[in-house]
Amino acid sequence: MSIIQRGANLECVHLKEVTEIANQVKGHGIYFFQDQDRYISNVVDFVVSGLERDEYSIIVENDRIIPLIQKRLKDLLDESRLEKVNFINNYDFYYAKGDFSVNSIFDFLPNLIEGYSENLTVRSWAHVEWRDEPAVSKKLMSSEKEADEIVTETNLLSICAYDSDRVSEELKQSLLACHNLLLNDKENGV
Repeated sequence: MSIIQRGANLECVHLKEVTEIANQVKGHGIYFFQDQDRYISNVVDFVVSGLERDEYSIIVENDRIIPLIQKRLKDLLDESRLEKVNFINNYDFYYAKGDFSVNSIFDFLPNLIEGYSENLTVRSWAHVEWRDEPAVSKKLMSSEKEADEIVTETNLLSICAYDSDRVSEELKQSLLACHNLLLNDKENGV
């Protein structure tokens, strides 16, 4: 366990660091990535480990990376298992209301999963990206806090992925406080 200290108030949060996602069944995880190939491998591991538990995966990702993930999954999975993996464009997801804001995965499920019922187990992986906006840090923190409440209430596994180059050290520390899992690449750490 790591203890992350935030700001002058020294609010502490217990954060479990993990190097692989396969053993995780619930939690609100964060992943700061640098290497796109390793990132894609982690998404694929996330999906495959969910399928082994008969879980659907919702992947919120950009249009450049979606085809790369889909290609790797098609090489590994048959068509019936691929039907349990659904993709949402991350800009459509985060900008559905016009500017960056939180949207619940659950709002999208009836449109994504044919015959959706609340009895299905779903996990989500979201690549969080934003346009250059002055107030995005505040919106991100509000979004992540709301997402943390949703994940806690529903006992699902949800990973929020951020490109390390786009996240300041200050924002990174704030984001760590909104998650209980930190996905760490084996070779380079976070």
